[in-house]
Amino acid sequence: MARLRRRLRRAVALPLDRWRQRSRPLLSIVVPVFNGEAYLDECLTSARRQDYRRIEVVVIDDGSTDGSLAMARRHASADRRVTVLSQDNAGVGEARRAAVEVATGEFLTFLDADDTLTRGGVKAAMDVIEQTGSDIAVMPYQRQEGDAIRPPAPWIRALHARPARHTSVAERPDVLVNAIACAKIFRRTFWDTTQLSFPTVLLAGDQIVTATAYRDADGIDICGLTGYTWRRQETSISQGQVTAEAVHARQDAIDAVLAVLGPLPDVRAERALQYLRYNIPNSVLKLERADDAYLDALVERVPPIVAAAPTERYDREVPAQYRVLYALLADGDREAIWRYVRAEGMQSEMHPSGPEPAGLTSYLPGWRNDPVPAEAYVLTTEQTALKVQVRGSRVDGTDLVLDVAAWFPNVDPVNPVLEVKTDGDVADVRHVGAPAVFTSRMGSERTYPGSGWTVTLRGAARRAPKTVTVSLRDGPHHGSATAKVP
Repeated sequence: MARLRRRLRRAVALPLDRWRQRSRPLLSIVVPVFNGEAYLDECLTSARRQDYRRIEVVVIDDGSTDGSLAMARRHASADRRVTVLSQDNAGVGEARRAAVEVATGEFLTFLDADDTLTRGGVKAAMDVIEQTGSDIAVMPYQRQEGDAIRPPAPWIRALHARPARHTSVAERPDVLVNAIACAKIFRRTFWDTTQLSFPTVLLAGDQIVTATAYRDADGIDICGLTGYTWRRQETSISQGQVTAEAVHARQDAIDAVLAVLGPLPDVRAERALQYLRYNIPNSVLKLERADDAYLDALVERVPPIVAAAPTERYDREVPAQYRVLYALLADGDREAIWRYVRAEGMQSEMHPSGPEPAGLTSYLPGWRNDPVPAEAYVLTTEQTALKVQVRGSRVDGTDLVLDVAAWFPNVDPVNPVLEVKTDGDVADVRHVGAPAVFTSRMGSERTYPGSGWTVTLRGAARRAPKTVTVSLRDGPHHGSATAKVP
């Protein structure tokens, strides 16, 4: 009976909601597609099934040779809100520009043909931007790898954990980390007045568009509800290329963004720091499978970005393994760089650490031999932040027994003491269990001895908690973290 009542309420609510939305502004969803038949149906279905009903979907086929155009036309036949355009292959930037010219909505958003929109995220963002009058609404996005949906990078989660209304890039420069053109809603009058447009060659070109928009916007809404699902494709232009040309293209975009932010020196410095923390590591990690030309490009292009970052925050926030590599790139000794890379220098977890006058130091390859300042080897606070995993649970009579791993990354345990807090359960903690093991990309392992624990929650078998809070102290290191109970 309860289920029937819910269905009746929904049957009444949906038509009512659609009637209410008739007066809301039109949102244009621009979808460029080139040989995207494998995912286009899912993409367009997600656009048509939005909780925000006042939409038009402008699909532009960029000279596909598969069945993309036919599939788009099938969606247009089924839904009059879908318009299909076609052009000779000219690139995604040109395709987006052509579709924007045809779009008629008061607001504008972009959806790539292998991605999808969540059902409610766009409506939540439209609700906010209509109330605030802002020029841009920025939505969180998630990642899809195969059939698995994964959260975005930690810096994207941190940005959207602090939603804001009608803010500015000067007030919230962290918004720049959400740099993709998608997962945004733009006010069309702002788009046209600012003369925003995508470059024809689009490798990292989204960043130029979004940086310009953030700089010039009268109000930015940072939203909290995920609106976009970004499918990871190793063959995509933004995610997979390991060539010197790709380095130069990415760095050209970085240089262009820093030039765009030139009128805002503090914001520009913040963006340079973001690149060194989040983006450039992706490029330098590819050294593990790159050639000399790729390295030459990094030697040429990375040091100027380091020079643009605020020195104090650079030393405090950029992980030690990258600060060391960036110093080696500035020095330009190719042999030293290759030695560092081949000895797994970019994985600090594989190397011992210890106290030094400059601070807690990671003894990375080349320590005291390469021309790198000692300060570059000092671990950041984030690099030694407590990690906790509840690796398993089992029932023992009326008790719940947890297999817990707790350790400080990059630090070998000495005399750790663990405490566990739950909602009133008595927790018995024993220093018994398999240690945590870190496995490098090359297959090497580092074990953290003494990091395994057995935690027994008395009488909790029938009311197992969803999470536990773990506190660990080991000499000068201490911290607390919450972990899910499987």
